[in-house]
Amino acid sequence: MTKTTPRHPAALILALILASLLCGCVVTGQMAERRGTKAYLLKDYPTAAANYQEAADDGDKDAQYHLAVMYAEGQGVGKDLAKAAGLLKRSADQGQTDAQLMLGLFNIYGDGVPADPEAGARLIARAAEAGSDVAMYYLGNLYAAGLGVEKDAAKGLYWMRQAREHGFPVSETIRTEADVEALYKD
Repeated sequence: MTKTTPRHPAALILALILASLLCGCVVTGQMAERRGTKAYLLKDYPTAAANYQEAADDGDKDAQYHLAVMYAEGQGVGKDLAKAAGLLKRSADQGQTDAQLMLGLFNIYGDGVPADPEAGARLIARAAEAGSDVAMYYLGNLYAAGLGVEKDAAKGLYWMRQAREHGFPVSETIRTEADVEALYKD
């Protein structure tokens, strides 16, 4: 058997160093996000915001979402819906379903962004399709109301049933398409 040597050992070493640095950023971001959550639960909002900001800057989608909530509520930072929307977009683009739902609602109601109900409905649908029971419920209501989507009681009922099956406490009185239609009578 012959022993093979890498053709470019310097390139391999550089790749390993870069990989370890990137892993370090992920671990550092996760640690900062956890510190932020601990501070948030203790109602130490300035510390939570600082830690979430550190993790958000490292690309942590959960920290971006949590920091967006803090900006939306004005907890430990000045209330800034536009900044919250920007953080939500970064997080939502990475598949964070709570961020997709919240940004969807921002789009529907024009909070921090120009109102765009269709874009909002698409974001909420992404979160619902990814398994968010809350998003499923909201999507059912969007179809029932015809907000951002074409009014469709059958789809509304479908998404409300999905929400119930996934654990969201949908009223037991919503059983038929007629029940869904009654929610948003013109």
